[in-house]
Amino acid sequence: MTIFYTGIIYGLFLAILIGPVFFALIRTSIDNGFKSGVFLAIGIAISDAFAASVVYLGIKDFTENTSFQAGMGMVGGLIMFIFGLIPFIKKRKIDYEKDGKKTNKNQFLYTLEGVILNSINPFVYIFWVGIWGKVLLQYKYVGVEVWIFMLGLITAVLMTDILKSYLANKITKYLTPQLLSLIDKGTGIALIIFGFRLLLFAYIGK
Repeated sequence: MTIFYTGIIYGLFLAILIGPVFFALIRTSIDNGFKSGVFLAIGIAISDAFAASVVYLGIKDFTENTSFQAGMGMVGGLIMFIFGLIPFIKKRKIDYEKDGKKTNKNQFLYTLEGVILNSINPFVYIFWVGIWGKVLLQYKYVGVEVWIFMLGLITAVLMTDILKSYLANKITKYLTPQLLSLIDKGTGIALIIFGFRLLLFAYIGK
């Protein structure tokens, strides 16, 4: 269960990242209700699971190679470091206001929307390279351990997104540009620290 809980911790960290999907989730929940937000969240979780699987399956045959592990750690650390710098060099666009365009489309279309919205974002795959770079180098997960970790992570992301949908109408008044910027920068600092630690970890080979 320790592996599952480690996945949950990473999932909670991933869930607080602010991006287009975050605002789409809030806006959908406000405009079309909690249920629509849940279906969108399910689509996002499916897409995350797909992206994580694609990235892992693409590198798993090389994970026993020490040189590859070090290189993967370097790449993953650099990706995390760069992602951490973004909040300090790029102002986040705030877009979650109710637009009054309530729709009555099939709920499963929201799931499809969540899948597409998340899947077309190349940064999702790049970020997963960073995640796997850290996890595989630091924890040495293999086989079923990898999938237990991923299950914990995706579960945490899905549950957190459902909570965001439920609280959407209650939290929007608190989502000021200043607060979002603070959360963004706090997450950025954490990513910079993780990235630097992973770079060091890969360099010294411990």
